[in-house]
Amino acid sequence: MLKKILISLSIFFGVLFLILIIYLAVLYTTLPDVRLLEGWKPPQASVVYDYRGRYYGDIGVQRRYYVSIDRIPKKVIYAFVAAEDRNFFKHFGVDIGAIIRAMIANLKAGRVVQGGSTITQQLAKNLFLTRERTIGRKIREALLAIKIERTFSKEKILELYLNQIYLGNGAYGVEAASRVYFGKHVEDLTLEEAALLAGLPKAPSKFNPLVNPELAKTRRNYVLRRMLEEGYITQEEYETAINKPVVVSESSKYRVSDYVLDMIKEYLSEKYGDIALQGGLKIYTTIDRDLQVLAVKSLKKGLERLARINGIPFLPESEEDMERYYKAQRNVLVDGKIYVAKIEEVKDGEAAVLIGKKRFSVDLKGLNLEGRKYVFVRLHRDFNGWSARLVPDLEGALVSLDVHTGAIRAIVGGRSYSYSSFNRAVRARRQPGSAIKPVIYLAALLKGETQISSIDARPRTFYDPATGQEWTPKNYGDEEYTVVTLREALAKSINTATVNLLDKLGFEIVLSVGDKVGLRDLKPYYSLALGTVEVTPLQLTSAYQVFANLGKRCKPFLIKKVVDRSGNIIEENSPQCEEVLPPQETRVLVDMLRAVILEGTGRSARFIPRIVAGKTGTTDEYMDAWFIGFSPYIVAGVWVGYDIKQSLGPGMSGARAALPIWKDFMTVAAAKYPNDDFPLPEGTIVVPINPKDYVIADETCPGVDMVFVEGTQPRLTCSDLSNIISP
Repeated sequence: MLKKILISLSIFFGVLFLILIIYLAVLYTTLPDVRLLEGWKPPQASVVYDYRGRYYGDIGVQRRYYVSIDRIPKKVIYAFVAAEDRNFFKHFGVDIGAIIRAMIANLKAGRVVQGGSTITQQLAKNLFLTRERTIGRKIREALLAIKIERTFSKEKILELYLNQIYLGNGAYGVEAASRVYFGKHVEDLTLEEAALLAGLPKAPSKFNPLVNPELAKTRRNYVLRRMLEEGYITQEEYETAINKPVVVSESSKYRVSDYVLDMIKEYLSEKYGDIALQGGLKIYTTIDRDLQVLAVKSLKKGLERLARINGIPFLPESEEDMERYYKAQRNVLVDGKIYVAKIEEVKDGEAAVLIGKKRFSVDLKGLNLEGRKYVFVRLHRDFNGWSARLVPDLEGALVSLDVHTGAIRAIVGGRSYSYSSFNRAVRARRQPGSAIKPVIYLAALLKGETQISSIDARPRTFYDPATGQEWTPKNYGDEEYTVVTLREALAKSINTATVNLLDKLGFEIVLSVGDKVGLRDLKPYYSLALGTVEVTPLQLTSAYQVFANLGKRCKPFLIKKVVDRSGNIIEENSPQCEEVLPPQETRVLVDMLRAVILEGTGRSARFIPRIVAGKTGTTDEYMDAWFIGFSPYIVAGVWVGYDIKQSLGPGMSGARAALPIWKDFMTVAAAKYPNDDFPLPEGTIVVPINPKDYVIADETCPGVDMVFVEGTQPRLTCSDLSNIISP
């Protein structure tokens, strides 16, 4: 009977084994053709450089730079083998001993604490299979690993693996990780750096040296110990390496993405499609990396200052910052205090938000909260109880261009890219306020006026087609004037004088000047004089580039050259400039904008150690604050406001809100260039003018140097005037 049972069991297990063999054989034939890996080139990053050829950032589906196995040092290879698959050079794709050891360890722990996958299995899973946790997937993984081992050499498998593996912080493969963490190529890694990279596949986020340097060091030293145990390094090398600190490169602190990289991605995708997505490009831009970093810092510093003035407790860098603040804040409700509230639901223009256990409804006022988890709200209490009002995010933008080429040197679209990737520098259309006025004053100069020509500044009433109503302009602070010069009217940003000047000139020439400087959407309304049109910060800054370049307009551009992965130049751009306005009258306008700094609303910038000119801009109810200014070499524009149309607060003019940011940036940026004055084109002349009588100053009276188109300067001197007046 026992014999029959044994025979039956033998037959049963024999049949079962045969079925298993047949199943595995059939399954093996259905596996993907691993020979496809022979010419496999994964998506690679495209590298972005600044205008001096310095590394700026990466764009692409994956941040990867493919390197052949002969470029990967032995210490890097041995570090990964010691950490991930100590029997790699011995097994056939599957390590039975490792699987058994992992099963025992997991059974003892009562949970999965150890894996038995080989490097080849990891490669098979990552390239051909999903991440589902099923027995079927594990069997396919093992068979694929065997198939790969039968097809390729160990060196080729390592090359594929070390170029494919994800190592955290957006880096795929050892070359990308070497650049990200250490700012060097993989062949230049030290032993301890190689061990640190080899420790990352287990948990890239947990052991990220940029975030958790101590954990990264612990894991690195574990890898070094494994290398010692496997005989890859000596005891002396081990002891030296484990005592080395974890040091990351300064370049690793650059963001993986920002507003500049987003602009480049969008441009390349629209123009080249699949070529851009495949990566491997080298993109040479007009950006000055130093100025870009400066622009980010200047904007953030200025917005933090305004936040304090407006009572906003802080400016978050990310949603994670908001979450930390939300959890840390005291939820004892205080009337008038600003809180971070958690968004529970958004529906029909309203959001249900939580502060602790208290639920409030806030009107979104057209603000898009897509993807957001938190908002600022201000609490109020009256006889009906508590209510919450949305406090919009204080935002800004900064654009800087090269005066003589139009090259974009810096562009920042908001206070934090990680918090909001919306690029206000190129997409936000806002009213420029008084920053539009130079267009009108240049039109007056083209009509034969000079900067000491007079204009009636008394208020008048106009019919404004924009509103269909009668309209009487007012000046800042309700200041009143009678007759002023064009120079004074622009320097002090006198609204009444500017509207009267527009009426005197007519709309045709003003709209023509606007068109020539790139402001093509100006409308024939009297409120145009106060900047009721809408422009982007890039458009307005580009218009001032024409002034700074004495009438020569250069189209703004960001990309100088694009080189494909084979080294072929597929695009190359150079400045596109044309003279759109006469240099003589434009130079007079520059002198008037210089007066804004020396005598007018931009006086706080007069101590910048370079010759600069510019104009403030403020819209009704202080919704938008601007300052656009320039030296002979560089122009910069700053906008500050909320994404929704809401007041920045009483007195938050361009001079108070935007000019400090501009000063912070231009004090450093302008100093990178020579301390030159704006050139005097042929046909212009500098004349000392007595600011009291507007005649030529001589030894009998003081004077201020002013620029005139030759032949339009006054003829009388102070002495002549004195002789005429004297009996």
